[in-house]
Amino acid sequence: MSSGPGHRILWTRRALALICVASVVAPSAGAHGPEFRGSGYISSIAGVDPLVVGVLVNVIGGDARLRLSNYSGKTVVVMGYGGEPFLRFERRGVYANVNSPATYLSRTRYPSARLPVSATPGAEPRWKRILRGASYAWYDHRIHWTSRDAPEIVREKPRETHLVFRWKVPARADGKRFVISGQLGYAPPLQVAARQGTSPWLIGAVVVFSILAVAALLAIGLRARRPSGGRPSTLSN
Repeated sequence: MSSGPGHRILWTRRALALICVASVVAPSAGAHGPEFRGSGYISSIAGVDPLVVGVLVNVIGGDARLRLSNYSGKTVVVMGYGGEPFLRFERRGVYANVNSPATYLSRTRYPSARLPVSATPGAEPRWKRILRGASYAWYDHRIHWTSRDAPEIVREKPRETHLVFRWKVPARADGKRFVISGQLGYAPPLQVAARQGTSPWLIGAVVVFSILAVAALLAIGLRARRPSGGRPSTLSN
């Protein structure tokens, strides 16, 4: 196969043409705007009221799970979705009420678990230790959007930030009530790509392809500078 200057020029033109085509195709492929895929949500803690010294709460995974750490020396009980005792934090570890519907519904990101007949908000609590330690995280469905479809406000304006709702999780410390409160917000992921109507995955593919194409062009250029004998040229004194 020929490797003369004409052949190199032909390959150079082909590589440049491929880069141009990829750059044009990428924006047009995502021109229909962003689609909801369960991302872009952030759930944040507003506070604990009244403050319980030694009780720490935070959200992990953006909006996925609520984590409570109890270093207060008190027995802390988190209430379930029907107002029933759900989780109990004490010195010996963390316990779950097996008669609470929340014990089963809070195992996954979307509440789809089948409940045993005994799991009702009015049932007598029956505690089972689920771990040793002071901290536990669970999928609390009060702090995130539980549907796979976007909220109406996000569907109408997917490229804007929104306050979706405010939430509260009731609990007790040695029998005294307190409330963990917060809010769920939405911010469009990769806002620059969303504004331009471009898929972020497609942008990444174009960038990688462009880097490889440029590397190929540099290799072709280096070969073109070598003499036909295959040895690098030397400068004469």
